[in-house]
Amino acid sequence: MRIRRNEHTMKKRIKTLVSLIMLSGLLVVSGFGCKGLSQQERASLRPVTLNYWTVYGDVDQLRTYAAEYSTQYPHVTVNIRQVRYEEFDSLFTNALADDVGPDIVSMHVRWLRKNESRLSPAPSSIQVSRLVTKNQYTKEQEVVVDTISLPREREVRNNYVQTVAKDVVFNQNIFGFPMALDTLALFYNQTILDRSGVAEAPKTWDEFVRAVQQTTKFNATLDIIQSGVAMGTSQNIDNFADIVALLMLQSGVTMVEGNTVTFGSGVERDQTRTHPTIRALDFYTGFARATADRYSWNEKMQNAFDEFVRGRTAFFIGFAYDFPRLQARAPQLPLKIAPIPQLNPETPANVANYWVESVVKKSKNQNEAWGFVQFITSKEKVREYVTATSRPSPYREQITAQQESEILGPFATQALYADNWYRGREVDVAIGAMKDLVTEYLRQGNTPEETLRKDRTVIVNTAAKIQQTY
Repeated sequence: MRIRRNEHTMKKRIKTLVSLIMLSGLLVVSGFGCKGLSQQERASLRPVTLNYWTVYGDVDQLRTYAAEYSTQYPHVTVNIRQVRYEEFDSLFTNALADDVGPDIVSMHVRWLRKNESRLSPAPSSIQVSRLVTKNQYTKEQEVVVDTISLPREREVRNNYVQTVAKDVVFNQNIFGFPMALDTLALFYNQTILDRSGVAEAPKTWDEFVRAVQQTTKFNATLDIIQSGVAMGTSQNIDNFADIVALLMLQSGVTMVEGNTVTFGSGVERDQTRTHPTIRALDFYTGFARATADRYSWNEKMQNAFDEFVRGRTAFFIGFAYDFPRLQARAPQLPLKIAPIPQLNPETPANVANYWVESVVKKSKNQNEAWGFVQFITSKEKVREYVTATSRPSPYREQITAQQESEILGPFATQALYADNWYRGREVDVAIGAMKDLVTEYLRQGNTPEETLRKDRTVIVNTAAKIQQTY
């Protein structure tokens, strides 16, 4: 009985001691334990809690950065919350309305224009205070104010790959900085290619079509039992809009010029199906037309990602963030990655898909928030982040090293010329319009002339719908 009582007494003393240590630490951070500090200096060290919302960011790595930042600035605590993609918009809107919103958010580049009024433009510099020991013998302390510079437009254009400046700089302001930048690449099942006699991953679309023909298998009733690739539809391919945009860009289509949607320009005059937008859509939807020589997919099949995971598809067009998902779902899959095929290797094109770290305008802790954003998006921390998460870097100087990686090489090289196809205010509306475009495009008219008229009309109407979101 005495032993238990002593244990209880000891635990109580330890708990009391820990509480005293935490309290004394808070007093020091707050400045009240620091003799000789002015009221202004004490105020600069007031405890600050930053709430940071991320969607697909690596939370473990971000929490490591938060701990490092708090070591440098003990009065700053960063709480990280992972928000579901489909819930972010409503949660963010409601939180701001109730004045309980986050200080920092991971914002997809295609959400930036929509949220421009909610975000704070990056300042040229900020100041954050920290407490240092001035004299090791007397333990005298002083407040040091760090002036931290943030990248300006010229630095963004020079240091990052080309799409970043076009995405984050508008209305003469910078609205965030990236930690990674993704592009489309070609995932493939090595075993299926080997068994089908495809010796190497295709480098051009002509080679790709031949590989799809070799790897697509049908049963006696002409049902697809093994697909060469998931392409041609919109309902069961998560990345369909990016793939369609990729083909348009490679065909030389200017999808948007300034704030004008231009991929439908001149389509109404095409009488021979030679307009580059028509050619791109003809090529894409051909993979879902039973009459086409590259037929390998249809609207009745399951989700493209799931079919590839199950080993029923030879090729899957996806992003670097799909790689860990594929490994987690199918660790036994003989997975390989190649650059996306190019229509013209002399003028390569790819699609950029990525997030930037931004500060919320309503945040009462602008200096500390931008200080943390600058910390995690610095070259050093980005290098650590992309290494830990197997993602492509947005910094030009880090691409050469990543090109040597078997996994990251294809994505990293493509980042140099990748572009974001949408910079409007309602990306979900735009993707919905693209979904309807593909669905309608697959419908055949009674005659070739009727089909062409229908296709021209649906392209023009889709461009008009997307234009309304700018």
